[in-house]
Amino acid sequence: MTEPAKWKVELVDQVKTEIEKSPVTAIVSIKGIRNKQLQQIRRSLKGKAKLRVMRGTLVEKTLDKINKEHIKGLKEYLSGQIALITTELTPQKLYGSLESSKQKAAARGGEIASEDIVIDAKETSFPPGPMISEFQKVGLQTAIEKGKIVIKKEVVFVKKGEKISREKAKILEKLEIHPITVGLDVISAYYDGLIFGTDTLSITPEFVASEIAMAFAKAKALAGSAMFITKEIVPDLVIKGRIQAEGLAVATKFLSEKEMESLIINSVPSNQGNESEDKGKTNKEVKEEKEEEKEAEDATEGFGALFG
Repeated sequence: MTEPAKWKVELVDQVKTEIEKSPVTAIVSIKGIRNKQLQQIRRSLKGKAKLRVMRGTLVEKTLDKINKEHIKGLKEYLSGQIALITTELTPQKLYGSLESSKQKAAARGGEIASEDIVIDAKETSFPPGPMISEFQKVGLQTAIEKGKIVIKKEVVFVKKGEKISREKAKILEKLEIHPITVGLDVISAYYDGLIFGTDTLSITPEFVASEIAMAFAKAKALAGSAMFITKEIVPDLVIKGRIQAEGLAVATKFLSEKEMESLIINSVPSNQGNESEDKGKTNKEVKEEKEEEKEAEDATEGFGALFG
């Protein structure tokens, strides 16, 4: 049997030691990340985490030598282009740190659009020339205005879920539109005998708080409709009861003197104290308004006598 290369043996032993000393070990995807961006991410993690780009087979051999409980479960996540991270950060904090380090990048062609890529109607920086035919070749409506190529109409250049062709990627780069989000994606993370997947790590405190608030609102509405009395719904029930009682009183004409006076007074506009407004009116208009006010006062007194 061929002996493994010395550098591989040394690497496995070194990584084994790092995993044993670190409370958290994570497998991340580096698919689509260019070397420059990977180096930037590595620098951003300095002092917080150690990133190693390794073949899945070497990671698997390393995990086989470690006695931590359930850590071998990470072997299920070793497909594709991956890297290994060892850190003292909790899985949640590591996930948040890597998400915040993601950047927008130009498309190369062949990527799948994660959302609609829209090109607005605008003036470009290009003078008349070969670029006109390149724009028109990918379906952009153009014209020449003030010595510049102008895109005349907004267009959904690539729909969500579609593949970005090389021709369209070239145009997007020339227009300085960067539709691709690049960064490390956490596939799984090991901590204290447990393995966390992306679906668990992506649950943020803000998401949990919004879910609790929504559940409380639904429970409150259910308790109110079922008349399950709790201190949280009593204020709402009192207001609801008051509104229903007033509606029933109006419908059956069963009103107290105070309620009747309030209804009549609110339904009749008052012009008292607005003598300045009367100056612009004719004597006939002023006389008619005063007669209306007197009729309203008489009606109020009449209803008062009914309840006297």
